[in-house]
Order: sequence, then C-alpha cells, then structure tokens
Amino acid sequence: MSADNRSSKRRPVSVDGMIYDHRGQQMAPCIVRNISINGAQLELMREIVVPSTFLLSLSHDGHVRRSCSKVWQFATVLGVKFSERPALDSGGRVEVSGAAVTP
Repeated sequence: MSADNRSSKRRPVSVDGMIYDHRGQQMAPCIVRNISINGAQLELMREIVVPSTFLLSLSHDGHVRRSCSKVWQFATVLGVKFSERPALDSGGRVEVSGAAVTP
C-alpha cells in the first residue's frame, strides 16, 4: 500500500453535494465521502464525465460553492482539489453542511 502524501488529513463524512459546471448549471448530485481543507473524495449516483474544473456545493440551498479541480476519476468515484481555501470559523474549522471539519 502506498503512503498518503496529502498535506492535510481527510475526514470521513457522508454529505450530499451537487456538481455545477462553470456556468453554474447543475450537472450531477454526489455524496462527499471524505474531506479536508484541500480536497475531497466524491461519489456520483451514476457515471458521467466530470470536467477538469467545476463548482461543488455542499450547502442545502446551493448558494455556497467551492471551485474544484478534478485530480482523478474512476467510474463513479473521483478525487478533487479545492482551488481556493475556505474561511475558517473561530475554532479553526470549516463549515460543511452543518458539520464543522477541523483541517
């Protein structure tokens, strides 16, 4: 097994998300399976070709979106890198659909 060379530890989660194209149009629902300050692993409901860059929403209303770059995709599972770092709350955590994640 290879070493995990990520700069920040991933936390297991199960959060509904939505993938949007660069125009803001919905592409596909997904489930965030793990997340860190730098990226996430997503699981799609069906196999689609996800573009190299896209927006990911983790909020219920879709207003909070993160710019993402696809790092890899294998069928319905993909790894993404966040293009910018989110603001942290006073406890140094990122808000993810009602659950705080400590980077």
